[in-house]
Amino acid sequence: MSSEEEISAAVNARKGKVAGMLSGDKMSALRVALTDPPVTSKNPDTKAINCNTVGDVITAVGESDIDSVIEKLEMAECDILMKYIYKLLGDTSHSDKSGVMLKWHAKLLKKTGMGSIVRSMTDRKTV
Repeated sequence: MSSEEEISAAVNARKGKVAGMLSGDKMSALRVALTDPPVTSKNPDTKAINCNTVGDVITAVGESDIDSVIEKLEMAECDILMKYIYKLLGDTSHSDKSGVMLKWHAKLLKKTGMGSIVRSMTDRKTV
């Protein structure tokens, strides 16, 4: 089990890696952002940093590319992404991005069905 410091260091390293990828391969950037979310962290700041990293990728993907990006995701990645979409929608500091989040939600729901919503809402491991 990782310590809070290790989790925080991994999240900050991921943030830097993803930021460097955003000008290029956004699909890979999303995969990196969704990899190993800090579900064991008790530090809300660590979780917020990772959430913002995912949010940065989501908003960087053009509307016309959302379908192709979602199509390439594995089901586990879709479930993690759904958790982040709900978290971002619930955070008032991201209210300016809610339209984008709702577009992603609709397209993700089209791929995964209701199962992803149920899994993301009932999983005790929060992002």
